[in-house]
Amino acid sequence: MIDRFLKPEAAQRLADAFPAASDDVGWDQYAAAGLEVKMGTSHEARFPEPLRAAIHQLNAGPFVRFVERLSGIDHLLPDPHLAGGGLHLTRAGGLLGVHADFNWHERLQAHRRLNLLIYLGRDWQPGYGGELELWDTAAKARVHTIEPLFNRAVLFTTRSDSFHGHPTPWSAPPGVERRSIALYYYTSARPEEELRAPHNTLYKGYHFD
Repeated sequence: MIDRFLKPEAAQRLADAFPAASDDVGWDQYAAAGLEVKMGTSHEARFPEPLRAAIHQLNAGPFVRFVERLSGIDHLLPDPHLAGGGLHLTRAGGLLGVHADFNWHERLQAHRRLNLLIYLGRDWQPGYGGELELWDTAAKARVHTIEPLFNRAVLFTTRSDSFHGHPTPWSAPPGVERRSIALYYYTSARPEEELRAPHNTLYKGYHFD
């Protein structure tokens, strides 16, 4: 977790450019009650220019090398397709149940290894919900909670037992939304003990207890 991740002026510029729910940026609507209620878009060509430029930098060599040093995972591959990533927006009642992410990128033919989230929603307060929860590898207990504060970045490894989510529904006042950039990084191989058959997102309470 890194607070004040971006230079203040850069964070403000990205927040100002972040599209509204009504903007034509190719929003996908996720509405699986109790599991996933949010909006997301990976249609980069429709992104406002500041966000498109920022994502290019976060997927470029200098930043990828920084993430390799920080994580200790070498030979990382960025995802130019933004599969499952890009821009995320949560409005009133939105949530993301505890889950393990998909583990295999078919187009890249690569293993998903790291998630990077950068929060760009302003004015979060306790009681609004939407905190990121990290759970143990058995998905039995929450072990860490992270508030989605403006200009906070979270980088964490993802495996088939890296359970996380923001299951507390978003309940901020109208106009205050949970907004984030989500980027994922991959490798062509992964440790043998982490290998699992390719799977899509696995939700607690639906795919497993």
